[in-house]
Amino acid sequence: MASRDTALLDTLKQASAGLQYTSESDYPFDVFSWQTDTLTAEQVLIETKHPEDTPVQVWDLDKFFDQATEEKDWYGPEDKKTVARYKHLVHTLQTTLSDIQVYRVGEIELDVYIVGKTPEGSLAGLSTKVVET
Repeated sequence: MASRDTALLDTLKQASAGLQYTSESDYPFDVFSWQTDTLTAEQVLIETKHPEDTPVQVWDLDKFFDQATEEKDWYGPEDKKTVARYKHLVHTLQTTLSDIQVYRVGEIELDVYIVGKTPEGSLAGLSTKVVET
């Protein structure tokens, strides 16, 4: 892995540290990198070792983080800090990776991979889980 990619992964780790994606359960973000430059649903299933018939939804970054980055009128100081941290995370993803896609893999308990191309040409991003019943 190139040193630029190592620094990029550290940047993603710092930006996501302590954040948990909220669904019916809360899960942290994990940083990953893949040594491929192919970004397709099929390749995501291969990289994550899911069966080839696993359902995959592809979302854009803004849609995935829509709820987390929207500040409500009734939010208190802590909620507002969390929204600001999510906005920073989205900005960090957008400025460090290109061609970002969000892959939601599975049903009910989904594995989520926020994947983009690094400046060195490999793939990297964040993973988390989402529970939707």
